[in-house]
Amino acid sequence: MVESGTSKLPKEELDNLKNYADGFIKTVREPLLVLDTGQNVVAYNANFEKKFRISNIEEGGSVFTFNKKQFDTAGFREILEELQSGEKTISDSTVEVKFSENERKKFSVNASLLSLPKKNSLILLSFKRLKSSVGLSRQEKVFNKIVDNILSNAPAAICILRGPEHIFEVANENYLKLIGNRNIIGKTVKKALPEVGNQGFIDLLDTVYSTGEPYIGNETPIKLQDENEEIKNSFLNFVYEPTRNKKGKIDGVFVHAINVTEQVLARKKIEESEDRLNQVIDAVPAIIWITDENGKSTFLNKNWYSYTGQEVEDAKVFGWLKTTHPEDYKGAKETFLEAQKERKHYSSTFRLQSAKGDYRWVIDKGSPRFNSNGEYEGMIGTVIDVHDERIKENLVREKEHRLQGIVKEATVATAIYTGIDMNIELANDAMLKLWGKNKSVVGTPLEKALPELDGQPFLELLRNVFTTGEIYWGKEDKVDLLIDGEMHTGFYNFTYKPLRDKNGEIYGILNMAIDVTESVKSKMLLKESEFHFRQMADLMPGMVSKTDGHGNDIYFNKNWLDFTGRASENLKEIGWVAFIHPDEKQSYLDAWEKCLGTGCDLEMQLRLKNKEGKYIWHLSRCEAVKEDDGSVKMWIAANTEIDKIKEEEKRKEEFLKMVSHELKTPVTSIKGYVQLLLSLIKKQQEAEVSKLPLQPSLERINHQVSRLTRLISEILDLSRIRENQLELKREEFNLNELVSETIQDINYTNTQHKIDLESEVNGVVMADRDRIGQVIINLIINAIKYSPGSLNISVSVVKEAKDKVKVIVKDYGIGISTENHKKIFKRFYRIGVKSEETYSGFGIGLYLANEIMERHNGEIKVKSKLGEGSEFSFILDAKQITS
Repeated sequence: MVESGTSKLPKEELDNLKNYADGFIKTVREPLLVLDTGQNVVAYNANFEKKFRISNIEEGGSVFTFNKKQFDTAGFREILEELQSGEKTISDSTVEVKFSENERKKFSVNASLLSLPKKNSLILLSFKRLKSSVGLSRQEKVFNKIVDNILSNAPAAICILRGPEHIFEVANENYLKLIGNRNIIGKTVKKALPEVGNQGFIDLLDTVYSTGEPYIGNETPIKLQDENEEIKNSFLNFVYEPTRNKKGKIDGVFVHAINVTEQVLARKKIEESEDRLNQVIDAVPAIIWITDENGKSTFLNKNWYSYTGQEVEDAKVFGWLKTTHPEDYKGAKETFLEAQKERKHYSSTFRLQSAKGDYRWVIDKGSPRFNSNGEYEGMIGTVIDVHDERIKENLVREKEHRLQGIVKEATVATAIYTGIDMNIELANDAMLKLWGKNKSVVGTPLEKALPELDGQPFLELLRNVFTTGEIYWGKEDKVDLLIDGEMHTGFYNFTYKPLRDKNGEIYGILNMAIDVTESVKSKMLLKESEFHFRQMADLMPGMVSKTDGHGNDIYFNKNWLDFTGRASENLKEIGWVAFIHPDEKQSYLDAWEKCLGTGCDLEMQLRLKNKEGKYIWHLSRCEAVKEDDGSVKMWIAANTEIDKIKEEEKRKEEFLKMVSHELKTPVTSIKGYVQLLLSLIKKQQEAEVSKLPLQPSLERINHQVSRLTRLISEILDLSRIRENQLELKREEFNLNELVSETIQDINYTNTQHKIDLESEVNGVVMADRDRIGQVIINLIINAIKYSPGSLNISVSVVKEAKDKVKVIVKDYGIGISTENHKKIFKRFYRIGVKSEETYSGFGIGLYLANEIMERHNGEIKVKSKLGEGSEFSFILDAKQITS
């Protein structure tokens, strides 16, 4: 580690070093700084003084305190550390120098360690100002922009190395991804990629740099360290191309690489599969032959040639007969031709000449071949040495069974084409199904069997493979095929691999294909769906965002960006929760944490800060998008501005609060006078008075005043809830007695409906008796109000759990639709009905009941269907439950 503030050399030694330094700096035009090995300033030239604005600085001090610590930077320290660790020279290292708080400039630094007599050394540092894009000409800027676009969009991994040390100057994103996203710019290949040091690549770079001859590597294996610092095996196609300066001198190496690991591994797998298949066929301890419909030989396995010593060309057509004994030639030929003509099984015994020149008795058995249409395709047979007849017949039977099983069970579409005309030599069932053809196409040119390939590139690709011998790999290539009279478009991964005879000549092509249509269409559909989602999200008036299954932000629509004034990446980094008002933030985080664990939906009103710093009320909703197994794939959130609605609600509540307070006093007075008159009537039953309908009228007035009083109380409770001033006076009481008393009170003023009470248990609770009574009244009054066609109301008290008791109020009235089940507990929400007079009210009763239950840690539920009545219930913790 290079330390600042190192001690100065003795004056005599410093003077000697300064004399040496003065001799150097006079001959150098570019800015030059000279240090001793203690990192103290020895000298500098005029250009350095001018370039770095040096004034009144004493020589001999530490370079790190020099000129107001101008060179006390990490980059400059790194240069001196490398020299101190043994490096003799450092070339074109970039450092940034501070000139003021707002001004910084970049310089290219060359440094070297110069040894002097008497074991002294000097550090020479030359500086060259790096051009910024501001100082570039318009043509240079356009050129640089083109180069940047090429590097960014190139599918290959590209980098540029400078100097004989091969220092990374430029590397595109694909190159950085290839090497595990390491920090390599400004470093040598040896230092940045230590694992390639013993793999020969640095030697290749040295050769290209010294000779000027480019190097091309095909499917070259390389071991590279990934982001997890693990060594992975890869295969590359790459080019090392020397670069030259304006004078034509080599100054670096351009590297262009393509990662072909996936193709190489896939090809090797196919080659291994093909080799295994060939090994199976060649392992059959018998000679296997196939003829066409004309009796001409089309296939003889390896055993034929090894047994007879014949060449492939000699055995073609009827050449196999040349190996029979002259005395058996006629009989063997006639037996075969008769079976061929009659298309029947045959067995023939004759002598066959071996590779050693002797004749051995063999049994030749053949069978006719027919396609699915019953058309004759030729013969297939075996030749077995008579000396091991029994053993070899068993082996052939077993091997044939295995071979048939392998072919029958094969799922990969496979075909073989021969000749430049691409005659279909073989096509398994999977390939025929892929083409939408039958076995009749076997033996015909591919161009004739599949005329729809005209205008598509595949026939030309096949001919190119046949003539060049280069394997072609198709990945998700689009293919149009005529199947059942209709054109079908599919996507396939496939290979065209040249087949060679024993002489190395190409005689055909092996085609193996896998249908990936569904996968490709899924990708296309996903991409299109994503595009439509973003387009729709940007057109929505609200602020839409998306997170992954773990709650990490991955998308914000345009309204979010406009609202916050932040860029998408910045907003993802800080998260939109940072914009929630402190009063609602923790509540939201608690609810969000719960949803992440359970997958439940979230709905909450909160304030969000806009780009002007103002908090605006929003309704925030978040729903989970789930996989088929129920796991959360992502979350979709929408924030809708409700600031005006909140203001309107506030004005409404203030108005209702004012009205309730204003009405409460006269209503109380009216109720008092009515009750006084009713008591006087009861005491004074004079004839003239009793004949007047005073008592019924006053009772009706009293009933209406009670309703008005309850409504005023609800409005006041609503205000208390808003101001968090609704207090609970908890006491221990019998819930059944409260329910019974409440029903009796309601029956005094409502004689039409029949309210039945059924108590399965007796429950003692600790709660606010008046507030729980208020909940019971609200539920029963609602049941009466919304049951104009039914006069029966049932109330029951049941045991919900070991320590919980439930009160159920059931009516047989108009019912509530499912979509309104959650809405009815909101403030001022009323279900739309035809008669406002029949179903009067402000829509706050159920809201108050729900709030009262929440403050008791209880729960209120609803079960209802439109037209089938409703069942409301609430649950409380019980101190005692008895039967």
